[in-house]
Amino acid sequence: MENYPFSEKTRTIWKHFIRQFQEESIASYQSDFLEFIRFTKKDFLDIHAEDVAEFYRNLEKKTEEKALAPSTCAKKIRELNSLANYIYENRLEFGVDDDYTNHFADYVKKVQKVSMYANAVPVEDIDRLLVAAQENHMVYCIIILLYRMGFSSTEIIDMKPENICLYNNGAYAFMSKRDKANFIPEDVYKILELYMSEREPNEYLFYNKYGNQLNTMYISRMLKKYTAKAGIHNYSAQQLRNSCIYTMFAYGADTTGVAEEMGITPDNLKRYKRDYIDETSRSIRSMVKLRANLPENEQ
Repeated sequence: MENYPFSEKTRTIWKHFIRQFQEESIASYQSDFLEFIRFTKKDFLDIHAEDVAEFYRNLEKKTEEKALAPSTCAKKIRELNSLANYIYENRLEFGVDDDYTNHFADYVKKVQKVSMYANAVPVEDIDRLLVAAQENHMVYCIIILLYRMGFSSTEIIDMKPENICLYNNGAYAFMSKRDKANFIPEDVYKILELYMSEREPNEYLFYNKYGNQLNTMYISRMLKKYTAKAGIHNYSAQQLRNSCIYTMFAYGADTTGVAEEMGITPDNLKRYKRDYIDETSRSIRSMVKLRANLPENEQ
């Protein structure tokens, strides 16, 4: 760090700041700190809002070009925000000007969303995965529930036929540990309907060749098999689920609505027996313009 344009004050602050971290974390913070300094060519105490804005635009460009993972972009901003916030909170102790401003704070809200959908699966890979899976309607259906509905592996293996209910205003899924029913878009329901018309009577919606309930390892092996067949990266169920979160945010859904829709804070299920039920889930799902197509041989 000797060859960088640091004031003695910045060096002192840095030494105090890193005392709270383990060696691995210090290395991560230092790498991002030095990257920012190289970009701005300024002492950290001399940066302005436009310096941070330009740096963020550069990260966005790298992310769009797939040279940088969204999660890495989020990490860099969070770490730089942490340092700037530390300086602000301790400005009197270090003799920093009272009008010092943390210019990273406004970008943290943006990357919070990014961190939620880090490692999302590219749409083109989803397409290839679905083409590979169309020979097996159960597999196809499970992939759609992960990617389009954002259900977890545990929720999917616990699903029973009676969890899918048709109302006057559409189909809904009642998940056992969720507080609210999830609206099922018409395109997804058609795929569910196709699979359910073929399946044998069973307590669980999805089952193996012996008629037993699936487990999460089955879904993991299933994805490994079909991603290999598709010639794409071996994506996990969680990455497919993250992609659902990404899509909702991309179409303007707010954080609270997405959290509720994804069951991030599950509560006891409230069953509704009316012809029309809560429309919140329907409105969230209706924002998303993606369509889940039936397997080609069924269209």
